[in-house]
Amino acid sequence: MKTNRLQEIQNRINVLNEVYERKWHDKTERTWEEFQEYVKEELDELSELSREKRMIMPYEMEEIPDYGDVMSLKDFIECVKDGSFIDYDGFGHYAKDNMMSNIAIIPSDVEHKAIRKDFDTLVWLRF
Repeated sequence: MKTNRLQEIQNRINVLNEVYERKWHDKTERTWEEFQEYVKEELDELSELSREKRMIMPYEMEEIPDYGDVMSLKDFIECVKDGSFIDYDGFGHYAKDNMMSNIAIIPSDVEHKAIRKDFDTLVWLRF
């Protein structure tokens, strides 16, 4: 069942990305703020679908790279809640058993209560 939902999510993401791309190439002159408003509906749905996808997708593990900061998921959540991390600061990847997954986590996932329960650690990567 998860596989079907994952495919549905990916199909919808593909459609939304095509719409976004089409709007990006629209010849109408807009400021960045006007463009953001123009594509708000698509961006909001993309964010929601991406969060859902990260919650249900299967994962692969790899060695933790030399860069990035390893921290407990609990500490990360506390840092997000106190404002120490926002989406513009970077992102992480869930980790456990001294291995890093291919599943990203961003600070706004905390606000949306979209936190995977099968991990206890993350590797924080800065932009």
